[in-house]
Amino acid sequence: MQHASAARLIPRAVAGLALVGSLGVASAVPSSAAPPIAVPPANAPTATQVIARFTERDARVESYSVPVHMDVRVHKLITFHIGLNGMQYFKRPDRLAMEMKSVPAQYRKLFAELGTPLTWPAMYDLRMVACDGDRGPYHLEGVPKRASDVARMLVDVDGDPNAPLHVAWTTKDGGTIDMRITEDAAGGYPLPKHADADMAFGGYKVHASIDYGPYTVNEAVADAVFASAGT
Repeated sequence: MQHASAARLIPRAVAGLALVGSLGVASAVPSSAAPPIAVPPANAPTATQVIARFTERDARVESYSVPVHMDVRVHKLITFHIGLNGMQYFKRPDRLAMEMKSVPAQYRKLFAELGTPLTWPAMYDLRMVACDGDRGPYHLEGVPKRASDVARMLVDVDGDPNAPLHVAWTTKDGGTIDMRITEDAAGGYPLPKHADADMAFGGYKVHASIDYGPYTVNEAVADAVFASAGT
């Protein structure tokens, strides 16, 4: 019974973890999504301006596709491992999709609702909650503008474009998704190379190590790819 219950959780976990690839279309980053430690000064940039600064290097990324491999560890009383393979797609202005046979449609929808730095300004009401000095790191909070399973997003953005990205979400049912992404040059753009993610849902703890294969950047991605993701 434990194995069966955990297996049912995996599609949900994968849906959230799949986000990591799309997050890489930004060059942001942080030491943690911890509570803010300083009130932002009056001359601090807005949250939207902070995000815009860190997506500048990806301004010419119109689309991409990339193979993804995940090593997932699920724990609740017992621990077991599973390997998953799929494809991830991005297309401007705000389309995301994960093609992975083990992920049901409702969880692909959750993936789309998490968004990416390029889509966050349209998807979330963003505000800066704190910054550590004039150059950051900046601590941002986002609340979905439309009906969503996501309750809240926290992201730390540092001035170093080569640092890992760290972002955390809380879902309306109390689940948490915490991700750290390492980027590398792909087709001349900083895109995800590796990520580690931790999730907690219904007493289960899930860790995933995610690796990204070779990217195909700025080639046609059919709209049909996104239909099943609800984007």
